[in-house]
Amino acid sequence: MKANKPLKRKSFGFIVQTDQTGRKKLLVYSNEPGVQFRLPGGNIEPGETAEEALYREMLEESGLTNLLMTKKLGVQYYYKEFIESNVERHDFLVVPDRKLPDEWEYIGTGDGGDQGSKFKYQWITKDEIHLIDEEFRRDIKKSYLEELFS
Repeated sequence: MKANKPLKRKSFGFIVQTDQTGRKKLLVYSNEPGVQFRLPGGNIEPGETAEEALYREMLEESGLTNLLMTKKLGVQYYYKEFIESNVERHDFLVVPDRKLPDEWEYIGTGDGGDQGSKFKYQWITKDEIHLIDEEFRRDIKKSYLEELFS
């Protein structure tokens, strides 16, 4: 965190589903070839709770509905150079109410910068965590791994 920098509040979903072999996998997306994977989520709007923002952002970025937030994994605080802001990030464990495809593309909706962006979704295993963007990977603590993949 840096003094005299604005605070951006964010909410992200760690969406997990079990595959046909019984392994748990984490949903990730990329917007561009060669860019590390990210997780669905984004800014908490004024007057919105972290949970409300979570569901709105997941819908805008993936088109998914009927997702169940099962647990708050934690809150992370850090400075993000790209947006020149301090970040308060709320992380949630989320499960779908049905089997989701192995991969799909979605064109973002909503009023923000995601509108019209292409999101390419796929699932990764615990052994592929290193493919996630450093912003998320540095905070995937042992306790997160246990929650996500056990």
